[in-house]
Amino acid sequence: MKILFITLEESAKQNLSSILEHSFLKENYTNVFTFGMSEMKLSYNDLTNMPLKSIMGFTKILTNLFYIYKLRSKLHEIISSYNFTHIFFIDSFDFTRFYLKRYKNNHIRYCQIIGPSVFLWNKKKANFINENLDHIFSIFDVEKKYYLSEKYSYIGHPLLDRVNIRKHKDFNISNIGFFLGSRDQEITVNLPIIKDLIIKLNKHYALNFFLYTTPSYYQFLIEEFSNFKSTKIILNDDNYYKSLSNLDFAFACSGTVHLELSFSHIPHFIFYKTSIINYLFVKFFIKIRFISLINIFNQKEIVHEFIQQKFTVNNLYKAFYNFKNNEKIYSRYIKELKSYLLKSNFKKLNQNLIIDYLKKSS
Repeated sequence: MKILFITLEESAKQNLSSILEHSFLKENYTNVFTFGMSEMKLSYNDLTNMPLKSIMGFTKILTNLFYIYKLRSKLHEIISSYNFTHIFFIDSFDFTRFYLKRYKNNHIRYCQIIGPSVFLWNKKKANFINENLDHIFSIFDVEKKYYLSEKYSYIGHPLLDRVNIRKHKDFNISNIGFFLGSRDQEITVNLPIIKDLIIKLNKHYALNFFLYTTPSYYQFLIEEFSNFKSTKIILNDDNYYKSLSNLDFAFACSGTVHLELSFSHIPHFIFYKTSIINYLFVKFFIKIRFISLINIFNQKEIVHEFIQQKFTVNNLYKAFYNFKNNEKIYSRYIKELKSYLLKSNFKKLNQNLIIDYLKKSS
């Protein structure tokens, strides 16, 4: 047995880290390899052989086609050099499909950990998985109806092992978190609006602001906010989840952080803005009212969303003003969020399902 885990996104790295903690993998570390984890301090041999980019959106894909083809080729060079029995793609399903259409080897078992959210898109992606992958390990129980039962496992959500649930002792909003996103295009679009929002909030409230970021943008944001005395830049490190539990409220770019905040019981607003081409492309393929998973699953706007033209300083400020100055709105939000999470089938990550599959298929 020789195993390769492939990650291409920041959130995927965190999710894989939880899986790699399993004792079975540690005991067999000489036969376990990773791709995309070179920055992580792990005992496994990482095979990354080129700089990696975080790409999202139709236009970004078009402008990075050379990089995407090169990545596929470089990855294939590695896979061809080892006799892997199992390859696990973590998230980034579109790349999984792109790779397998060109280089699928029938002597290798291919698995997907974290699927393409087929409940948002359409059944075509599920059909590809059913036909071309050996197993799908999903973090959402609602996906099971789309996959062949013998190829599907619901493993729970890795975030539930990491978050700390905030205790709401009283109605007090003083520590505010900001999450700009982890991609270049997100930082570029979101930073000016969030800076202006912090300036406006500072004029009317005595608040503490915490802006969370990855190592790639840490120094840049330190310099950007050097004159903002009430704003502290927080690095997403080992103390990240402990730090989250100290927040009273957050403004967050749509992404994994939405569930991190939801699981932590932290009230928050979600924002997102992209190019008009990307937006129309997504709207064409995804027929949904909301972008936040809690809202999508509940078919109701529990978490306020500010998308495209609604993502403005004034809109964010007005909504926050109503939230901060009305304890009933605040309490109702917390009650609805907790109620939904209790009703849902979210559960902690069960790595044993992946290990059991490895043992049975070896």
